[in-house]
Amino acid sequence: PGVLSGTHLGVPDTDPNDPYALTTDLHGRRLALAKWIADPRNPLTARVLVNRVWQGHFGRGLVATPNNFGAKGSKPTHPGLLDWLAREFVENGWSVKHLHRVIVTSETYKRSGRHADPESLATTDPNNALLSFFPPRRLSAEELRDGMLAVTGELNRDLGGLPVRPEINMEVALQPRMIQFSLAPAYQPSRTPEERNRRSIYAYRVRGQADPFMGVLNLPNPNESCDRRETSAVTPQAFTLFNSTMTTDRAIAFARRLESEAETPAARIDRGFQLAFGREPSDEERVALLGFLEKMQAYHARTPAEPVEYPTSVTRSLVEELSGKPFEYQEILPVFEKYVADTKPSEVSATTRALADVCLLLLNANEFVYVY
Repeated sequence: PGVLSGTHLGVPDTDPNDPYALTTDLHGRRLALAKWIADPRNPLTARVLVNRVWQGHFGRGLVATPNNFGAKGSKPTHPGLLDWLAREFVENGWSVKHLHRVIVTSETYKRSGRHADPESLATTDPNNALLSFFPPRRLSAEELRDGMLAVTGELNRDLGGLPVRPEINMEVALQPRMIQFSLAPAYQPSRTPEERNRRSIYAYRVRGQADPFMGVLNLPNPNESCDRRETSAVTPQAFTLFNSTMTTDRAIAFARRLESEAETPAARIDRGFQLAFGREPSDEERVALLGFLEKMQAYHARTPAEPVEYPTSVTRSLVEELSGKPFEYQEILPVFEKYVADTKPSEVSATTRALADVCLLLLNANEFVYVY
């Protein structure tokens, strides 16, 4: 529809010289417009939402410009499919769960990640706009963090409530930040693992102090609208996934779960594959990881892990504006006085640390990081 007047929206026109009547009229127009947005006769809302959900599953929407369905936006690659999904969505009570089910049970979603004839595809459909094969998609930053917590058994699935603060790199957490001509307090994570390990949707985001783990994996800037996630592949991502405190703690938790659920090294590797990949390892994979596990046990037996200590205060150094003289003060960090930390390498045996190295490999495998 074009521009809607009050009459079109079922709101009678009023005397513009009457301030109260005008305010009432504007309020009525807003309410009517809100109703029209979700009216089944308005196809645009359903089409936009369906396109966003499709983009979440395939990495690219049926309309490549999810924020622009206008004349200057991209045209849909499958207009009939977009219209059918929008109608299916509305006719089933605007149920997003139903929409997800329709998409993920479709033949298109279940297609192989490899095309049978890639040479011909390079000339007929090089960008796979026609979806002749399923385009592999890397997990988003939130999906990857939540996925790690899920397979390690640490994920807190509680719904609702106040935001929580996950633990982030300590150097970043304690770095000085200016805010309105003053120093902002240091970032302090939530005290217990149950709080810190909630789903990423409940994580509190501090402007100007991004979580390094999430940021390097292309979490969008909170100050900007993001219609489509970037999926760059850069070296810091590999360093983060292998060496960060976040992944080290998850690997230790994963190893402890495997030790509690399986008795032998081979059974633990089998259980790790079941949890991370949803399948059994091949004989070749099992033999290779058992050999790697044996080597890492010997390494950790002669290489003790250093204990991790959390600071209860941090020293700030500033310069007095008028005199130019430097001065220092202590900022206390009360959360770390009774902090319940995740289990660290120094708190487990060499055998557990070796198994954690195997778990780290599983969490870094393309099969875990990507959707095929």
